[in-house]
Amino acid sequence: MTSQPFPPPPFKDMYAWNFFLTRELEECTNSLTNFGWILPVVHGAFIQRKLHDYGRSLNLMLLARRSRHFAGTRYLKRGVSDRGKVANDVEHEQIIHDETTSEGVFSSYLQIRGSIPTFWTQESSVTMPKPPIVLNRVDPTYQATQAHFSDLMKRYGSPIIVVDLVKQSEKREREVIVGNEFRNAIDYINGHIDDQHKILYCALDYSHISKHRNLNVSSSLNDVATW
Repeated sequence: MTSQPFPPPPFKDMYAWNFFLTRELEECTNSLTNFGWILPVVHGAFIQRKLHDYGRSLNLMLLARRSRHFAGTRYLKRGVSDRGKVANDVEHEQIIHDETTSEGVFSSYLQIRGSIPTFWTQESSVTMPKPPIVLNRVDPTYQATQAHFSDLMKRYGSPIIVVDLVKQSEKREREVIVGNEFRNAIDYINGHIDDQHKILYCALDYSHISKHRNLNVSSSLNDVATW
């Protein structure tokens, strides 16, 4: 039987979708009592499965939780906010628990998915299924992008590996526009931080790989994972 901390650690308010409804009550209580009254509502998913691998008993858990900041529907929410919050930010974590040892061994792998953290938009239209991508604001020093990666480093540490899945070449440029802007932003940020904290960037044209006969998406992602 494992011991549980008391009181429980505070939840991250960026994932509590009822934060504005509960913050006044939280301010009126203290950490010893508010956990019994305040239940954060999370938009996400949880899956747990038991696996057997050559005599080992493993528990596999997949967790996902969506940030309440700058959330919205497709096309209506793109890019990054002034405060560095990207559209539709989702945190994914894979946890593996090995039960074969007496104390148990845990392994965790975490990744974040979200909109490219630069200022860009798409105007949806019934007559235009693939609306053009527009860089709607000029940010020469990429302040919003810097705020985004600064927040990631505070939460998870460094180095941060970025996997860019947009198309790298198009006859009529759409995704290439925002992809180039993203790469320029990372180059600018890396030029102003220490080597140990530099952002590792990898361009992976998912659309091209998935349509190419001699290429495989799984092996390409595996190469990135072992990078």
